[in-house]
Amino acid sequence: MDGDAERLVIDGACHGSQQAWRQLFDWHFDAVYRFCLTLTGGRRDQAEEVSQQVFVVAARRIRRFRPDQASFRAWLYGIAQNRHLALVARERRRRVREALPRQEEDGSDGRAEPQMVVHEVLARLPFEYRRVLEEKYLERLTLKEMAEAHGRSIEAIESLLRRARDRFAPIYESMQDER
Repeated sequence: MDGDAERLVIDGACHGSQQAWRQLFDWHFDAVYRFCLTLTGGRRDQAEEVSQQVFVVAARRIRRFRPDQASFRAWLYGIAQNRHLALVARERRRRVREALPRQEEDGSDGRAEPQMVVHEVLARLPFEYRRVLEEKYLERLTLKEMAEAHGRSIEAIESLLRRARDRFAPIYESMQDER
């Protein structure tokens, strides 16, 4: 595929041509899927889900594509990264909900109060600190997995975790003292 042919097909897709969309899909799906496999750490079901979402989002937003700013494939990769982050966030929220203790009707779960304090403290932290602490301690992600999800080095994640812990500890202690 050459650049001129791709531009013509993109123009057709912008004007609603199903044939143009099929052509763009055929040209780019395999590369997007491989990219998504990398993003998801080789999890094929997630890579398939994200890849499908990429083309759904691209179809809705095709008129926003600017060929002078990026190649079409790079634009699709950007959508893939955003869709993957959304998937990771959904999974994280699900895991946090599952990690919360289920209280008996009389509220007698002895773990509930300390966990409630932890969640209150997490809610007070800046998003980035809360996110890495949840990933490390609630989701039990490895530093490598966290680095891949954030697009950072392991050392950067370690530093971020250290700052997050430093911010978490005094808030937690003061809330424990209040109870």
